[in-house]
Amino acid sequence: MLPEPWTPERLRALGVRTDLVTACDAAYGAKRTKAYELFRRGELDFPAVRVGNRVVVPVASLCRFLGLELEPQTTHNSIGSTT
Repeated sequence: MLPEPWTPERLRALGVRTDLVTACDAAYGAKRTKAYELFRRGELDFPAVRVGNRVVVPVASLCRFLGLELEPQTTHNSIGSTT
C-alpha cells in the first residue's frame, strides 16, 4: 500500500509542530536516516529544534518553505452586490 500523499490540508492538520521525520518526508521525501543526517549537517531548509530526545519542526515554517499558506485562503462574496 502506498503512503498517503502530502496535501496542503494534510500538512495543516499536523498542528503547531511536527517531528523531524514527518517534516522531511513532506518536504523532501526523505526517511529517518536522511532526515537526521540533514539535521546534523545543518542542511535543512526550515528550522528544527532539539527538545530532549526529539527534534521538532514548526509546521508554519514547513508550510512557508513549501510555499503554502498556513491558513487556506477563503473567498468572500461582496455583501449587497447585485448580479
